[in-house]
Amino acid sequence: MRLVLIALLGLLVATPAALAAPRNAPFTLFPVVGGATYTDDYGDPRGGGIHEGNDLLAPCGTPVIAVVNGTIRLDWGSRSGWMVTLVGSGSWYRYIHMGVAGDESSALAKGLRNGSRVKEGQVISYVGRTGDAQGAPCHLHFELHYGQPAVSPFQWLQRATIVQPNPDDPAMATEANQATLTIQGTVAWAATHGDAGRLVIRPSSVKTSTGETIDRRGAIALKAAVELVGQVRPGAKVTVTTAPMPVTSELMQLRPLSWTAATVA
Repeated sequence: MRLVLIALLGLLVATPAALAAPRNAPFTLFPVVGGATYTDDYGDPRGGGIHEGNDLLAPCGTPVIAVVNGTIRLDWGSRSGWMVTLVGSGSWYRYIHMGVAGDESSALAKGLRNGSRVKEGQVISYVGRTGDAQGAPCHLHFELHYGQPAVSPFQWLQRATIVQPNPDDPAMATEANQATLTIQGTVAWAATHGDAGRLVIRPSSVKTSTGETIDRRGAIALKAAVELVGQVRPGAKVTVTTAPMPVTSELMQLRPLSWTAATVA
C-alpha cells in the first residue's frame, strides 16, 4: 500500500497542474516586437470570469515572438479567436486574439504549423483582435501558466528585454503591420487649401485589406493630394483606396483625417 501511495504521489507531482514556479524567470524576452502599452490588469473582472493575463496593446499585425524554446499549437475559439499555445519546459504560454478572423495564415508566421518547434525570440504570430476582442483595441492577451491556473506575467513583462524590429527578417516586414481601406460611397465634400486636399465620403461600405468590414454610418474625412481632389465632384459615387497605415484601434475608428486617400475611381 505504501508503494502504491508513493507512485500516486509521483504521478500527481508530474501533472501540469502541479508544476511549481521555477526559481529563474519563466521568460526574459517581451512577447511583442518593439514593445507595447499595458497595465497590470491580471485578475480584473471580465464577462466570462477574471482576466487571466495581461493585455499588451500594439498595432494589428505587429509580430510577436516565442518567449522560450518550445512547441506551438494553433486553436480557434469564439472568445479567444486565434490562440497560439507555446509549451516550454516547465511552463506554457497563451497568445490570444491573434491574426484576422477567417484567415488561419494570419495567425501563424510563415513556415509554422501545429507541432512546430520554435526558438526563443522567433516570430510565431501577429497581434490581432479576433474572438471577443473585435471592436476593441488591437492587442495580445498574454498568459503565463505553470499548470492550469494562470499566473500573472506582469512582473516579468516589466523586466523583459524588448526585441526591436529587424528589417532583414521577412517575418518582421513592416508590410505585415499595415493595412489599407477600400471605401465605397458618395463624395459629400472635396476641397483644397494650399498644398493640402480634403475628401469627405458618405460610405456605403468600408473594408480593410486584412479582411474586416467596418460598420460606419457617418461620413469619413480623408486627407488627399490636391491632384486627387481635383478628379472628383460632390455627389459622385466613388471607390477610394487609402494609403497603407499601421492598424491601430484609433485608425479603425476612422477618426477625421487619420487616413489618406491614395486612389479614387
